[in-house]
Amino acid sequence: MALDITATDVELTKPVNVVFNQTFLRRAQQVAPYFAGTMPGQINKQMGTSTIKWRRIEQETPSTTALAELTGTASFMQGRNSDTPTFTDVTATVAKYGQFYIVNEEVDLYNPNGTTNDLVAVLGESAGRSLNQLMRDVMEDNATQRFAGNVASTGATNSIPVAADLNRVVNELTRNAARTFSPMTTGTENIGTAPILPAYWAICHPDVAVDVASISGFTSVKQYAGQTATVTGEFGTYELAGRGARFIMSEDASVDAGAGAPLSGADLRATSGNGDVYTIVVYGQDAFGSVGLGHRHTDGVYRAGDNTGGWEIIFHERGTGGISDPFNEIATLAWKSFFAGAVLNANWSRALRVNATDLAN
Repeated sequence: MALDITATDVELTKPVNVVFNQTFLRRAQQVAPYFAGTMPGQINKQMGTSTIKWRRIEQETPSTTALAELTGTASFMQGRNSDTPTFTDVTATVAKYGQFYIVNEEVDLYNPNGTTNDLVAVLGESAGRSLNQLMRDVMEDNATQRFAGNVASTGATNSIPVAADLNRVVNELTRNAARTFSPMTTGTENIGTAPILPAYWAICHPDVAVDVASISGFTSVKQYAGQTATVTGEFGTYELAGRGARFIMSEDASVDAGAGAPLSGADLRATSGNGDVYTIVVYGQDAFGSVGLGHRHTDGVYRAGDNTGGWEIIFHERGTGGISDPFNEIATLAWKSFFAGAVLNANWSRALRVNATDLAN
């Protein structure tokens, strides 16, 4: 007996929808490095709230007192006191973002096959960069600021990042017991490979990446990419004294044009005679939380109380618009995402404010 398919989206998933979702997510995630290592929040649909909550369990104070030998009659807990875990709840309210195309039938008639899938890819990239910039603002605006050359403010910033600046930031995170992301690797027998230390993530603008890569102690990603997993945009690691910062390059890193000190002969990128200021965000694991492009994604089916990811790619075919589309000419293609970002542990992130070399000089 043949199978009676009554609802193709249930018994037989439409392949095109699967392709659209894969294309969208692939393009979105590769341009959203500011979500790397953030703790994903969950959206509970139809649960009556737009607030996302993360729970941080505070670190325990180390115990340095020896346990006394037990003597006499056994008693409840042997007379020893238990520790009480301390929790800190962090909340954020999600907001909704999105874009859409109107695709008329002439797009299919007069353009090569695959145009709609290409539009999905473009929307995916736009969605990724939109959410990336929102998450960037959460990180850059809330991390404790440090300034190149150890000056006191953004307006006094007048130098590119050097080893001493990175040493200070990495050391501060290490002193605060920030959790690293990547384990140490010991290298391989291949010529030209190098071991790398446990590291934090550091995200910077391409203008700054050139200066960072020139610092003594920096190792290019090409020397360790075969030893450990890397992320899109990663270009190398800087290491000192048992810890490192693995650098990711993003064109969405902010540039504050002319916000730095007046130029004094240095070949720095500048606007109206004052240095442009960039931010390198350096952070440890669980320093930030995010909703948008985390690890939990939708399957296209929603039920009351379901935990879902923040994003959707939505395609309405021609002929589904009713009286608003009397000739069945219009299809729509959209992305929609809920977003929220939160600081989960302010001690585990730093924002290093720097200038960048003017490569035109």
